[in-house]
Amino acid sequence: MKKIMLSLGVLFLIQSAFGQTASISNWILSANVGIEAHDKRLFDYARPEREALLRMQPEFWGTYHLGFHIQRKLFNKGRLAGMLGVGFTFEKATFDRPFNHLHFDVDNFLILRHQNDYKKYKVPISYGLFFEINERWSVNGAFSANFLFFRSIGRDSYSEPTPYREGTFGFCDINGTLGIFYKLNNILIGFNMRAFNFQKIDKIIFNSLIKDPRTDQTWEWYNPLRFDLTVGYTW
Repeated sequence: MKKIMLSLGVLFLIQSAFGQTASISNWILSANVGIEAHDKRLFDYARPEREALLRMQPEFWGTYHLGFHIQRKLFNKGRLAGMLGVGFTFEKATFDRPFNHLHFDVDNFLILRHQNDYKKYKVPISYGLFFEINERWSVNGAFSANFLFFRSIGRDSYSEPTPYREGTFGFCDINGTLGIFYKLNNILIGFNMRAFNFQKIDKIIFNSLIKDPRTDQTWEWYNPLRFDLTVGYTW
């Protein structure tokens, strides 16, 4: 909650600022790559297996992101510019963990299966504010609502029947980011940090297999550390 209030406070503080007219262009086409900390929550999964999985995977980072976005300027107010955008994002989580393969209705063997290659494809709709510090530098705050439309689960080794695939469509998360950008002519380079994340609990990996106690809960606040590098072209 503190992170949300901080993000809102920064955005409203920026929006209240006045000064010279912002020079952010009308359109921004951008690509971003991101890295996120592993989600290692295993709850009350059998202790020997849980400890073995954690011991084999001591690394901190392990979820990767790639995205493409196009944004259109909605308004200028002093040094402030508001942007509305849409895009396509890809996410891959590599933490080795059990999952509910029965969800996919293609493999009905009642045995435990593991995955370490969980891919999600999403469509984000975003709203962001750019505040220009000077003609080169600006700070940014943005909110993004993401819609999941496809997922694939596989395993990089062993002989598991993989991958499991599913076409779907649904609202899966909303998150906020804070960042700083540098502009050189028409090129925009930015560094972002996720400030908060409110997401739908993924019952494919959080379920009775790991004795997740949140059986009656659909959404959760969960925000592992994530950073993104963005490169864009403006016109």
